[in-house]
Amino acid sequence: MNTAGRRIGRAGTISRVIVALGLLYLALTHSGALIGFKRPGSATYHLTFTSRGLSWGLTWYDAVLGLVVFPALMVVIGLAARRFSGPAIHFTGPLGLAINAAVIVALLANPYTAGGAALFYGITLLVAAWYGQPGCEATVVSNLILGRDDQIGCPAFTPIDALEARHRPGQRPATAWASGPPPPGPAARQPPPGKRNLNGPAPSQRRQHP
Repeated sequence: MNTAGRRIGRAGTISRVIVALGLLYLALTHSGALIGFKRPGSATYHLTFTSRGLSWGLTWYDAVLGLVVFPALMVVIGLAARRFSGPAIHFTGPLGLAINAAVIVALLANPYTAGGAALFYGITLLVAAWYGQPGCEATVVSNLILGRDDQIGCPAFTPIDALEARHRPGQRPATAWASGPPPPGPAARQPPPGKRNLNGPAPSQRRQHP
């Protein structure tokens, strides 16, 4: 696993792998609710494998959606963001979480896009877990291709990432002076009134002769 520059912790990585395997199972097996829907007036083709009597299949339509259409769409969105916004976009607030959740539910609830969406999210979740990218996995492909760091809030993993980042070793909470100069040191000890300083004036107080 890639450990250089990881920005998610162990819980975020493991949870992404578990969800990814579940989505890939739903996308690849006939018994999953997200696969096997026969569209009216269209033929369904399967790549079928048999292991101990269990039949697995993947429609060509879902494969094209999950492996070509959805990744290409995210790259196009990344190019548009680079063209009009410039720096990386972090749409991780409550509005970003709500919009992303609505998109995910709409894609997985629609029988025409459910299989392709499950395949796309399953593969990108594994890639995000490998590279340690926080937020939604949908941007991981476009980020790798375009060299960007766009992030969208994920309703499932953003809370986990935030909790782990708060308790991650080596990261201390910001102090009141973290963004400014450090607090001044203790004041220099001054002799009491009426007593002569035997050590003479401090070097900074000595008169400089030309």
